[in-house]
This record gives sequence, structure tokens and C-alpha cells, in this order.
Amino acid sequence: MLESPVVVPVLENIPGIRAFFTTRKGGVSVGAYRSLNLSYASGDDPDNVQQNWNRLLESQGLAGKSLVRPQLCHGAAVAEITASPSSLENTDAVFTRQTDQVLTVTMGDCLAALIADAETRCVGAVNAGWRGSRENILGLTLEKLFREGHCLPASTWIALGPCLSQEQLELSEETARTLPQAHVTEKGYRFYFDLRGCNRAQAETAGAVPNQITVLDGCTRTDAENFFSYRRDGAASGRMAACIAIV
Repeated sequence: MLESPVVVPVLENIPGIRAFFTTRKGGVSVGAYRSLNLSYASGDDPDNVQQNWNRLLESQGLAGKSLVRPQLCHGAAVAEITASPSSLENTDAVFTRQTDQVLTVTMGDCLAALIADAETRCVGAVNAGWRGSRENILGLTLEKLFREGHCLPASTWIALGPCLSQEQLELSEETARTLPQAHVTEKGYRFYFDLRGCNRAQAETAGAVPNQITVLDGCTRTDAENFFSYRRDGAASGRMAACIAIV
């Protein structure tokens, strides 16, 4: 008998919001994609990926809602979702107040952020790898939400999910020099970037309340039992997802 999808719930203090990060456990995919692979673009059998999504949404009480899956470009594009889009190309952050949708971003090592406002009932999902962090994608998303009144800083809660730890996110010197230097560490001519620290700082600079930001532990590259990792396993491996919906 297959186990149920294994998720890490977050933002549970906000009634009517379902938000979680998936692990790699609880799906039907096999081999390098074992077992809850949620990416159609990684080379897995599309039927298995669809079954994985069906199992996941059913297990979380979200079956029947439209699934919003932006096609990530690791840039700084932010999109409001007012109806189920036919295509969301080159978009790394989405937000909505619609109750019939599940916002999701997939990741293999990148940091994902989930956003929810308990007052305005607006939710968002952001993919922030080192490229997105260089573009300040989370900070720009929050600035837009606050500026346009979709979210209010005092009632907005943010969760930052599992990703590459700083010790595992090594970059070339040329690349490292383009990133926020407060979050780059040099050790013996090697350069390492702190995804979590950078995105927390960018969120706070944008106006987020520090004690309303939750940062989850877990390194995708070193914890092969629970997480897929592009850096560890290459392109032909599974991806996790961060999901949020109004229920």
C-alpha cells in the first residue's frame, strides 16, 4: 500500500489557509523520481506526475481547485492570478485572493516562499534561487503586495522552505560577486551563498515583520531521504513543490 504524500504544513496560525512544502515521499514515481515528483519538465512519466498531483491535492483537501503552476525563469516577474491562466511563462511569483485556486512553485534546490495575509485574505508563492535572490524577487513581490494594498505588513506571515544550505551552495567567484555581499562567505577561495539569510533580509527590508517570518530547516542536497536535489542528482531527478490556497 502506498503511503500518503508527506508534507510540511506552515502558516497554520491563519484560519482558512492551507500552506505546505512537499517532501519526496508519498507518490508513484520510480527510479530517480521516487516517489512524489511534481515536475513535468524533469523527464518523469507524465502520467506518474499527474497521479502524484492528484494524490497530493486529494490528501490536502484541495481536489477540484485549479492548480496554478508558473513556468519559472529565475527572474523577478510577479503575476496576480484573477482567473485560471492558460499560460504563465517567465513568472517566478504569483499571488491571488481567489478561493478556487492552488498556487504552487516547484523546486529542486531553490528556496520557495509562501505568503499569506490573515486580514486581506491574499496568498502568494515565490521561487527564489540564487538568481531570483540576486533580482530580489521576494522583496519585490512583498513591496508590490504592500504598495498596492493586497497585503498589510502587520497581518502578513511568510514561510521560507527547505533549500540548499549555505555550506552546499557554492558558486564561482564571478557569480558570487554579483550577489548581496552580506550573504556571501569566502572560505579558501571558495564562495558560498546563504539563500535563507538573504531572503529573510530582503523580506524585512520590504516591510515584513521579522517575527512573522518562519524559516524551515533542511538542506535539499544533504538530505536525500526527504528531498530531491538538482545539485546532487542532476536534471533527471524529481522536484518538490510549495503550495498555498484559500480554503
